[in-house]
Amino acid sequence: MKSFLKIIFLLPIFTISQEKDSYEIPINIALDSINKEIIYLTNKSLYFVDSKSLKILNKKKIKRAKDLKFKVFIKKRKLLFLDKKGGDILKLNTKDSLVKIDNSNIHNFFLDNVNFIKNDTLFKHGGYGYWSQSNFITYYDELTKEWEIYTISSESEIPRSTDSHIGINWGSNYSFFGGTSLTENGSRIKNRVNRDVWNFNFVNKKWSLLGSYEEENLNQIFGSFNDKGDLYILDETKQLYKITIYNNKITSYIRTPKLYDFENINPIFYDDFVYYINKRRMVSKIQLKDITKDIYNKDDFYSKDYSVLIFIITLIIIMGLSTLLYYYRRFQKNKKIQLLENGIQFKNEFIELDSLSISLIKIISKKDTNFSEVMDIVSQDHLSKIQNERIRNQMITQINLKLKIITKNRNDFLIVSKSTFDKRYKVISINKSEYGNIL
Repeated sequence: MKSFLKIIFLLPIFTISQEKDSYEIPINIALDSINKEIIYLTNKSLYFVDSKSLKILNKKKIKRAKDLKFKVFIKKRKLLFLDKKGGDILKLNTKDSLVKIDNSNIHNFFLDNVNFIKNDTLFKHGGYGYWSQSNFITYYDELTKEWEIYTISSESEIPRSTDSHIGINWGSNYSFFGGTSLTENGSRIKNRVNRDVWNFNFVNKKWSLLGSYEEENLNQIFGSFNDKGDLYILDETKQLYKITIYNNKITSYIRTPKLYDFENINPIFYDDFVYYINKRRMVSKIQLKDITKDIYNKDDFYSKDYSVLIFIITLIIIMGLSTLLYYYRRFQKNKKIQLLENGIQFKNEFIELDSLSISLIKIISKKDTNFSEVMDIVSQDHLSKIQNERIRNQMITQINLKLKIITKNRNDFLIVSKSTFDKRYKVISINKSEYGNIL
């Protein structure tokens, strides 16, 4: 009897459920088809979940988990982590710490790219970083342990650069659409929504523009998963779509309440089931047929109805407007202070400023800034408070001096005054009475 009670008492200790700490934030999930497991990554831990029973088979607390911004994937039966901000590839060592295994130095260069595995090779496409975008495909070279640009045919079209887009790897092809691109005039503002649908063929190594999809066909994308050549997309309204690139079809399904349980984490499809993170932040699954049984509408996904006449007329209009816009902007720029990457331009004159001074001017131009915040921006940890204050004052003096030189204005550009909310504190602001008309 005592042995039986002891077993009953110890049973809960050895039973592993999907209950997790409430502060764990889901990052993504991946499929280990060999072991038939769903790998679930949070900002604290790594869970190995049985695909059939959804029971947690193993859990690992990852050290320095607060730094986790990775996508977990399986390559050559090895569990690896891909940095979402670039190309760093890491793995877990025997102490459950992440260690870098690649030799690349491209951190923060490829934010919001699309990555996929083809023939056991890791690829990525697009991405944004340091005010530039990528329009090429790169792959991870196992020999050099670096990311290399994938060679394309010299006869290939070249797609527009983009990030935050949707991509699908199917057959011998990779297709993408959506996302945002930099403006045509070369500015760093990403305000052009990409409506083009592009396809890359890995056999002939050529890009081809398939057409453009209509904006009303898709709302803001909430999550996506794919089944071979079919791409399923769930939008923010919980509308589910199936897009088939190769036969140019988009199918929308009637909303089902079950889709409202999906968290904003890309699901995965495996063995007729869709695995997803639910609102309780646990791995859940549902049969694909249960969310796709009721069709709402079918239509062409993209169109390519461009006539030569419309194209020529549009081109002439664009060229004319661009010319007018160019001269207008040139005229406006001559009247205003232009804050560039490496300095300030005013009336065709340029004066150089360091990046820290540029950042400081940008912050102060938006709002009056506490003197203490300026200190936080310019301070260096290895210097004393007095030294950092000297650096701060010298920077403000230097900015004022250079603005006086380029604008021929005798008054300071940046002025320091007491806060209107608390006289004990100082704020720094732009002298709008003297410079407001040329900002």
